Amino acid sequence: MRLYLLFTLPILMFLGGCSTTSAVVTDYNPRANFSSYERYAISDTSGAAQAISPFIVENVKDSLQRQLKAGLYTPADKTENTDFLVRYYIAEAAETVDRSPRLNLGFGSFGGNFGIGTSVGVPLGKDKINRNIQIIIDLLEPADKKLSWRGSLVIELNDKDPKVNANTIERAVTEIWQQFPPQ
Repeated sequence: MRLYLLFTLPILMFLGGCSTTSAVVTDYNPRANFSSYERYAISDTSGAAQAISPFIVENVKDSLQRQLKAGLYTPADKTENTDFLVRYYIAEAAETVDRSPRLNLGFGSFGGNFGIGTSVGVPLGKDKINRNIQIIIDLLEPADKKLSWRGSLVIELNDKDPKVNANTIERAVTEIWQQFPPQ
């Protein structure tokens, strides 16, 4: 049994560390009446940090509008006819470093209850810095522009393929929107 735990724990820790997607984070006003939400307008305060590509911003906006339409929400013809405002914001998130594969050489000796070990890691390539963004979607009350619901998710962008980014953004916005309305 001890041997089983000795191998299982490191494997579970390794698999947990391999996760590349963060979880959706949500918060909401428990007094908000989400069942009355039918017509929306995109808030004019939506946007992104200066360093975010306009193509990324457009992908988020388009994905969000598809999710709203799929949820049977309709755009309001006039601002005063809205049940809720939708605001999105894209911010830069902390970059992560994807370490290149390494070749490890280990030496050790075991005798009785004493052991000595050493390992040397030799990089086989260059480290890759992953660019991450955080997508934040807010729902606001139209009268006072107070926040009623927020969902956010950090995703990793691909520096080489805009189509991959568009698909990643679509999945992220869908994942955020699946958390609305709160249970």
